[in-house]
Amino acid sequence: MLDLVQWEKEAVFPQVHLWPLGPGRGRRRFSSADIARASIGPDDQFCVGYNGTGGYFLGLVLSVGKAKERFSPRGSFMLDSILAFDHAEVKDAYLGQINMITVSSFCGPQGVIWGYDVARNILPPSPWPAWELPEELEGTKIIWGERIREATRLLFGTARKRHFPLLPGSHVNCACKYKVARGPTWIYAAVGIGIPEDRAGAACLLMEDVGCLGGAKDADLDRTRSRIALDMACSVVRIGENHATRYPTVVVDVEMAWVSEREVGCALVAAPYFHIARKAYHPELPWMSLQEWYALKREHFLDRYVDVEE
Repeated sequence: MLDLVQWEKEAVFPQVHLWPLGPGRGRRRFSSADIARASIGPDDQFCVGYNGTGGYFLGLVLSVGKAKERFSPRGSFMLDSILAFDHAEVKDAYLGQINMITVSSFCGPQGVIWGYDVARNILPPSPWPAWELPEELEGTKIIWGERIREATRLLFGTARKRHFPLLPGSHVNCACKYKVARGPTWIYAAVGIGIPEDRAGAACLLMEDVGCLGGAKDADLDRTRSRIALDMACSVVRIGENHATRYPTVVVDVEMAWVSEREVGCALVAAPYFHIARKAYHPELPWMSLQEWYALKREHFLDRYVDVEE
């Protein structure tokens, strides 16, 4: 039988104390470096779903997948819905071949957001001047989250080029919402992420929304997207009031697509909680840009790149 001391030495997950004494509620200290070091998975090439041990990474995926109506006339809408959902899983960052488990929408003090806390991708500010924001968003910094999605795509790869994807068949907890609709209609996926003042004592909040807008194909998309994004930010602030938690920074993102007649669309928001592949990890992750990480790790991708990009 394996000796306990020997087991600890050979354990898959590094023995990292996540809660050193320091400032913050409960005297915890939020350390991106400690969390990342405690969030390394057992596989060299594949990320795996978070299993409750150590820390975890959180990614972000927004996508609208579509499928031609093929099976619905036979009396069931189900197969075409599944095809549209499956397309949404693989259209952008590759989330294919996993058992997606829907969980609630918080990233606590033991988690870090990929592309925001680590492997940072510079986020653009919102286009709204302060005087155009609703009163409840006064003093709130709003930034667009599209580049967090980009960071997730560069980590997992795509259906065509896999980088460090989630292990096929693995069980992955995801903050998730999806909506399936038949065309003609506009369909959207949206997210708002509240970043609390005290990362050691409060959780980041994820608000997901998916829906149909109907309307004409030439609708005013910019105005609609802005309205949805502001609603997402306001909802984050409202939830914060319930918990006496302030979110001075809110990340928002919206993805929209037109679903034509005789098409089925699926709008998907998915934020997987995962342990990172060993070859994807680097001890300098909290201080690296996404571009620096990419330059160091691309030679280890599952599907190797040549000099010409995909």
